[in-house]
Amino acid sequence: MKINRYVVATLVGTGALLIGGGVAVAGPGDGDRSGRCDDRLAKIAEERGVSVEQLQTDIKTRLLARIDAAEQAGRISSERAAKLRDRVSEGSLCGAAHHQKARIAARSMMGAAAKFLGLDREELRKQLSGTSLAGLAEKQGKKVDALEAAMVAPAKERLAKAVASGRISQAQAEEIGKKLEMLAEKLAAKTFEKK
Repeated sequence: MKINRYVVATLVGTGALLIGGGVAVAGPGDGDRSGRCDDRLAKIAEERGVSVEQLQTDIKTRLLARIDAAEQAGRISSERAAKLRDRVSEGSLCGAAHHQKARIAARSMMGAAAKFLGLDREELRKQLSGTSLAGLAEKQGKKVDALEAAMVAPAKERLAKAVASGRISQAQAEEIGKKLEMLAEKLAAKTFEKK
């Protein structure tokens, strides 16, 4: 499992640009995340005296420049740079925040999986070469269902606290929990590149 820190940095850069401009990333309990994000972009554009389209173009231009710099420095391949350019050009800034949250959730799940398997993150990375989390669990005589449950357990605890504090409803927590379970299932089944 090799996480490209430059890809993550690009996504984080998008979030930083938005947050720096005053955009609050919508929480999991917000009904219309995209609409709220669009409203915030409009407000920022108005404050800066530019159109929303110009603001989005400026942000995308900065991201593309970062990708170019990473490619020229040899930190990412030309193929990877081309994919990132396409993603930035075709993507929505408000959608980027959602993608970033999914990456954060996946990373948290990988940490929980490592703990379940009795490994630290570095050992997990080494052992995942050419196999999957499910494969590692089976080698250890552990059930895949138990692995997936362990992967979502920390997030479900946080959801329960959010419901108890009134930040989100039980229905919202259940909806998010289902999405997390699907993500855990995909991560458990994913075969990682052989190193």
